Amino acid sequence: MRYQTTRHQAGRHGVSRAIHRFRQTRRLSPWDATEHDLQVMAALTERLGAPPVSNMMRYCGPEARHLDQLGESLGDWRRMLEALARRYPDLPRSGAQASDGTTLDSAPERIVWETLVQRVPDDLDLRCHPWLEDGRYLRSDFGLCAPEEETPLVCIEVMGMLGSDQICRTDVEEASLDRLAEKQDWFSQPDRPLLRVIWLDMMAHPDWLEAICAEAIEAAVAQTACGMKKFAEVKERIPGRNFRQEKRGSLPASRGRARK
Repeated sequence: MRYQTTRHQAGRHGVSRAIHRFRQTRRLSPWDATEHDLQVMAALTERLGAPPVSNMMRYCGPEARHLDQLGESLGDWRRMLEALARRYPDLPRSGAQASDGTTLDSAPERIVWETLVQRVPDDLDLRCHPWLEDGRYLRSDFGLCAPEEETPLVCIEVMGMLGSDQICRTDVEEASLDRLAEKQDWFSQPDRPLLRVIWLDMMAHPDWLEAICAEAIEAAVAQTACGMKKFAEVKERIPGRNFRQEKRGSLPASRGRARK
C-alpha cells in the first residue's frame, strides 16, 4: 500500500507523523499470532520444557484453533515462534537439543525426553536410541535400563506425527505406522522388553504425558525388582561357601560323637 501525503503533511515533520499514524492504525495479518496464541504457547512450553510442534495444535482444543491454522504454513509457524521468543525470552527455545545437552532426532522426541529425564530415579538409566537386536537395524527411541545394563526393561516409542486415533493424512504418516507395527511385532515375542507408545495427542496434554511417562518408569522399576527377587531366590537355592564350610565343619564333630 502506498501512503500519499498531502501538502499540509509535507513539512519538516509531516511525513514522520503520517508514517507514525499509519503504523498505529495498521491491522495485524490474520496469519500473525495473537496475544492469546502466545499465552497458550507459553503455558505449554513451560509445562513441556520445550515449545510444542505445530501438528500438536490439532489436539489442544478450541483455544489453539488459530495456532492450528498457523501450523499449516512453515513460514507462519516460524514467525509465531519468533514472536514467542520476543514476548517470553526466558522460555526454552525450539530445536532438537534438550536442556541437558542431549541431541534428539526430532522436536517431539525432545518433548518426551524433557519429561522423562526429570522423573527417572537413580536406580534406572535412561538411554537414547538403544539397539534392540544385534546384526539388525532395529532400535527404539528411548530405553529404561537397569544400571550398567544394555538391554532395556521398558522401551518407549515416540509417534511424533500421529495421534492415538492413528488417522493418517500423508504417506509419511502411513510409513511411520508401518514401522511401529514392525516394532510391535518384535516386542510381542517372548522375553522381550515392555513397549510403551506415546502419541502426539498425549504430548499435547502435559498431564497425560507425565502420567504415561510415570507409568513407564514404574513398569521398569517393577521389572528391576522382579529380576532382583528372582536372582535372590536362585542364590538361596545354590549352596554357598559358608554353607559348605558349615557342612564340612559338622563332619568331624559327628565322627567324634560316633567314636564315643
